[in-house]
Amino acid sequence: MLLYTHSMTKIVGHRGVAGYAPENTLRSFEMAIEFGCDRAELDVHLSKDGEVIVIHDDDVARITGGVGKVADMTLAKLKELRCPEYQEIPTLQEVIDLTKGKISLQIELKAKGTPEAVNRLLLKNGIEGDVVLISFDVELLREMKKLNPRLQVGFLFDHIPETLWGLVSEIPLEFIGPRSIAVTKELVEEAHSRGLLVYAYHVDTKELGEKLITLGVDEIGTDFPKLFITS
Repeated sequence: MLLYTHSMTKIVGHRGVAGYAPENTLRSFEMAIEFGCDRAELDVHLSKDGEVIVIHDDDVARITGGVGKVADMTLAKLKELRCPEYQEIPTLQEVIDLTKGKISLQIELKAKGTPEAVNRLLLKNGIEGDVVLISFDVELLREMKKLNPRLQVGFLFDHIPETLWGLVSEIPLEFIGPRSIAVTKELVEEAHSRGLLVYAYHVDTKELGEKLITLGVDEIGTDFPKLFITS
């Protein structure tokens, strides 16, 4: 259960539970389920042969020690690499197979071509109503919404852009995703008055989480969900 009393606040495990397991790996998503997270956030790129790959960076160096861009490598080559704890780089289909019916997904679109490929997988697996698509890239959100207007989409930002409220109606958005330090009471109230949900990310201390929950955010993204959930 939540450690705090704001019953509407959902806990989103960032890259699975990146504070406890190698990020964006099946083990990390397994732990998000075990901990009782409401959603698991992940990042996607496309491989050279068009597979949707769950990885944050556009190259494999940081997470595997290998060399190369994800977009220049086939799925077979990517599967030869290992993340920490000997974990493989998973595909989105593998993550869906693991999580379907157990936890909803929050998918961050990172690269050109991901909207169409992701939408195809969501439809194939019948989970379009149980996911949120997020991105810092407005064009990717526009494309996703045109492909499938039924999907929930959210715009991520580090600082509040002057064009924010215009984007809300233009795309249109269901979520806004400010970095935790950009959240104010006024922002939350304005978002709620427009029918939007607020997802605050980079929330990795109890104190910050408590503050954001008091401000009324709807979801918090964290590497350390055990700070906010107790069994």
